[in-house]
This record gives sequence, structure tokens and C-alpha cells, in this order.
Amino acid sequence: MARFCDFNVPYSENTENLRQIVEMAIKLGYESVALNCTVTPGTTKGQAVVPPPPKPVELSEATLAPFMVQGKAFQQLTRLTAIIETHEQKYKVNPNNSTITAYDILAVQPLNLKMFEAACKELEVDIISLDMTQKLPFFLRLTPIKRAIARGVHFEIVYAPAIRDSTLRRYVISNATDLMTFCKGKNIVLSSQAEKAIELRGPHDVANLGVLFGMNQAQAKDAVSINCRSALLHAETRGSAVGVISIERIMKQTPGVISVERIPSASTDKRALEKDSGEGQDREDPPGKKPKLVAKKKIK
Repeated sequence: MARFCDFNVPYSENTENLRQIVEMAIKLGYESVALNCTVTPGTTKGQAVVPPPPKPVELSEATLAPFMVQGKAFQQLTRLTAIIETHEQKYKVNPNNSTITAYDILAVQPLNLKMFEAACKELEVDIISLDMTQKLPFFLRLTPIKRAIARGVHFEIVYAPAIRDSTLRRYVISNATDLMTFCKGKNIVLSSQAEKAIELRGPHDVANLGVLFGMNQAQAKDAVSINCRSALLHAETRGSAVGVISIERIMKQTPGVISVERIPSASTDKRALEKDSGEGQDREDPPGKKPKLVAKKKIK
């Protein structure tokens, strides 16, 4: 069964309004929400002004009863969205910052093409969010988007602004359709950005909105479930060491002798790999030619 998520519930000091939004999310069938703090990294004394993660919303036992009956737990996450416009602000989004690492999810909202490309290619973030409520100040490009998808970074589309105003609705649909042209439905997260409980929609209704944006039914459902969990997994593994697997092929050629041929790792240049292995050549190896042996060990 799909676990539906909403990873953009704007955090506010109005705790009563925030509680109503979270309770409505539970009633609509969401099992995870992320309280989102949006900041613009400042330069006060050279330090970014980032607030600590917000505390979870206190919920009554009656509200959580459906989860308790099923033996599940409602998940409240924290998310930081940094609005970046300059290189100085980009460098403030440092995953090694203890305050930033305290958040469960890290997102950025680039305001120009250079910051968008930097977010796609190099920044250690989980979600790239674009301001869908106005005409984008730059044209989207395929190369950085493909790079972001390959790195496991997700792109966010919010739908609540389209409910508030007809003008905003045109911008949201237009920008979301443009983004879908390049993403082809991959690594998309649909979130609410709801400022009031009445702006929330159920997961299946949100999936129908995804179809309006250009997704098929399966992609739209994944955008409120599987893709959200993938973004969370990316957040949990962000900054961890990358493992490298070295494969060795063992070939038994003569009695009592085992030859070991080392195979380059996946990161090895393709042309070098073809040169070493003899692939990609039209002619065949001369008859009787044996593979190059890099290690021999006699068996007693």
C-alpha cells in the first residue's frame, strides 16, 4: 500500500492554524508531512541565518487513533528551503553546518539560471523547488536537469497556489508543464504549500492534478508516494561515503593454476575500458591469444 506524503507544509508561529493543517492531512490519508522553513541565507558576520528545526505539532490521541489501530505512526519531518540568488548564498547551503544537518530534508529555490545549474550539478540537496507562482526568470535546460535526476535530486511542484487565485493557476500549470517536458515524469514531488487546511487536497486528487501537468497516472501517484520516500532516503544518505565495488574475474585455465583478471570499476572511462578489454573493435583477437593475466596463484 502506498505511503502518501506532503513534504511542504509551511511552518508558521500560528500553532493553531498549523495544527489544523496537519490534522486535515491525516484525515485526507497522508502518513508523512514535512514542516517547511523557508529562509534566505544572510551574511550577518559571515554566517547564514538559519533557524533551528521546528518542533512537531502536538496531536491528540483521537487524531492519531487510525494509525494506532493499524500499528503505524504518523511521521512529522522538518525541511529547510534556502532561497539562493548569489554564489555567496550558495556556499551558505553547507550540509556540514550542524543547524542545517538537523533538518530531515534540505531544499533550495534558485532565482536565476546560474544557481539553478549549480543546484542541479553540485549542491548537496534533496529537492529543487521553483517559484511556480510567476513566470520563471530563466529558461529550463535539459542537461542540468538530467544531471540532477542522475544524482537522485527531486524537483517539486506545488499546487495550493493554483487553488487560491486564477492568475496563479495559469502560472503553476504553465511552469509545471514546462518542467515535465524535460523531466518526463521522473523525480517529481507534488506538494501542497498549503497555508490553510482548506487548501489541502487528498492524495488521489493531487495525482489527478499531476495528470493535468503532463504525467501519466502511475507517475502522478508516485509523485505523492514513492518519489517522496526516495527523496527522504536521499536525505538520509546525503554526505555519506560512496562505496566502490571492485570485481575480479576468476578463470581456471590449467590444472593447479587460477588466473585472476581485474575488471575496472564502473567509474572508469568507457573508452579506456574498451581499450583494455578489446571491446568496440571490429576485428577479432588472433587465434590462441589469451587474456592478459595480472595475478597468478598456484594451488598446492
